[in-house]
Amino acid sequence: MLKYVTIFILFSAFEISALSDPAPAEKHYAQASAYHAIGEFAQAIAEYKKAITLDPNSPIFYNRLGVAYAELKQYDAALDAYQAAVALSPMTPEPHYNIGLVYLKKGDLPHALEAFKRAVARNSEWEAAYTGLGEVYLKQGRFEQAGLSYKKAVHLNPKEAGAILGLGKVYVKQDRLADAITTFEKVIEIQVDHTEAHYQLAQAYIKQGEKEKAAAAMAFFKVLRQTDPLVQEAEMWVNRHPNDARGYNNLGIVYLARHRFSDAITNYKRAISLNPTLATAHYNLGHVYHKQGKIKGAIAAYREALTVDNTLAIAHNNIAVCYIELESDLDKALLHARTAVQLAPTEANYWDTLTQVCTLRGLEDEARHAREKREALSQEE
Repeated sequence: MLKYVTIFILFSAFEISALSDPAPAEKHYAQASAYHAIGEFAQAIAEYKKAITLDPNSPIFYNRLGVAYAELKQYDAALDAYQAAVALSPMTPEPHYNIGLVYLKKGDLPHALEAFKRAVARNSEWEAAYTGLGEVYLKQGRFEQAGLSYKKAVHLNPKEAGAILGLGKVYVKQDRLADAITTFEKVIEIQVDHTEAHYQLAQAYIKQGEKEKAAAAMAFFKVLRQTDPLVQEAEMWVNRHPNDARGYNNLGIVYLARHRFSDAITNYKRAISLNPTLATAHYNLGHVYHKQGKIKGAIAAYREALTVDNTLAIAHNNIAVCYIELESDLDKALLHARTAVQLAPTEANYWDTLTQVCTLRGLEDEARHAREKREALSQEE
């Protein structure tokens, strides 16, 4: 995905007049940046404007103002701000690139192409600008030029996911499906929850007649599409409430659904550090370890959850499952499985776990009883 960028260059790089007292302008800029970071773009715009009033010669302020307007889809206002940045610092590539993005959003491909070309002319080693060129060429049906632009971006940055994705789309247009699939898989290696990459992969598999692979890719795409707004909301929440343990726990849940396991673990641990008595965070940490096959770590986390809340039936059940998978400590597995069904007697899965443990322990009568309970509950569902 192409994104608007900020100018990360020292003021001394620009030919601007020095301020007698830059502190007030910088104060408003800092406040604007803080609003910007938490998605409060209207407030950010107001503060950027105050900074500009105090320092009308800062291309950085105008560029950031443009980014905030663009986030609100106020594209004409964004263009005005970017053009002001260009007027103050014509050789800086970022405002030209951002202008290209706005024109791309507006569907004005000729002007987008010109802007991206200007960005490349000012920084021939910037991969994002070449990715922008590729996007325009792809939309224009100029697949050869698009492929060259994307390849240049990837050469400059082998992990430029947007360029790799675009290159895969070019291969699809050229009926090079095997190459397209390999390319989309590379995007997913870089970003496991890249929503469009999974969609494009599914479509390529469909065209190849690979129905099972297409179904798997499409199923995960649907999960990603459903959680796209959730992950943005959850990330924004913790930015706004950095001491809210439940916020980090919720963000971990979304990351787990999107297979971002390490990010999920980081957020569960953050939640626990803020609130060690949050049983669900301990349980969720165990759950992600379990999914990764880190069984001993999962057991430890589940036990921490039970230390906080010994009535958490699912933690008892999952500890039993872990011991079954380890093929060890079956006495402990039996204890936890029995506790789980006592706490939640209407959960068919828990009776299934008890069935497995009793079978392994040779407790035939109890295994038969548990199996009958599981089957009865399954029929009621």
